[in-house]
Amino acid sequence: MSAQELKCDSVRPLLGSSSAYKNRGNRCEGMYVADVGSRSIDIVSFTSGSIRYDLNAKSPLKLSIVGTSPRVNVRAVAITPKTYYRMDTVLQRGKSLSWPVTDVLLPEHLTDNRIGIFGWIGNEEGKTFVPVDVRSGASAPGSDHVVLVAQTSFDADAIKWRWAGTQGKACQTFGSWEDAISHSTPANSPIKVDFKKLPGGVDCVELVARSQVSNDWVTLKFRVEMP
Repeated sequence: MSAQELKCDSVRPLLGSSSAYKNRGNRCEGMYVADVGSRSIDIVSFTSGSIRYDLNAKSPLKLSIVGTSPRVNVRAVAITPKTYYRMDTVLQRGKSLSWPVTDVLLPEHLTDNRIGIFGWIGNEEGKTFVPVDVRSGASAPGSDHVVLVAQTSFDADAIKWRWAGTQGKACQTFGSWEDAISHSTPANSPIKVDFKKLPGGVDCVELVARSQVSNDWVTLKFRVEMP
């Protein structure tokens, strides 16, 4: 995809910074100014295996999609609080993206434990998430063990999830609730959900979190495309 074809998101770039969010050829990437939103649960990473890279090696990362979708939006975000970073691009099945770490990740010290990466199809309001394979240098292919990472914008004392298969555009009957965590978790903490039991194809997922302050539940419903 050419720089002319790639459309950057409408976030506000961090003015005066060489790391500001902008078109960087094969992707849009950089730091931006965030707007404060309401209470929410957000998906911040969906990958095949864990994200592992060494900024000191300065080796470009290689991204590819895992699944059957022919064209997938890919986004990277910072998962540390008050770090407003984004990378947006589009990948086609069978293609890969060479992602330089020296443009933004290295100068902003965004190490592998501070970044989440996910793919999706559909629109912003109705994403079907697609796992992304991330490799560094000449590393071996990633694990087929798919892991999702979520965050809550509020302090939570319980987070649960359940899943269902699909039939056409409809979700089938959901299974029983499982604990993602069963203890108090501060806002913006990464919460890993292991999807190893989910079958291949498109599945429905429901994620709920209970506010530690108000004791009410916040819900996120979405779909995932499993390899």
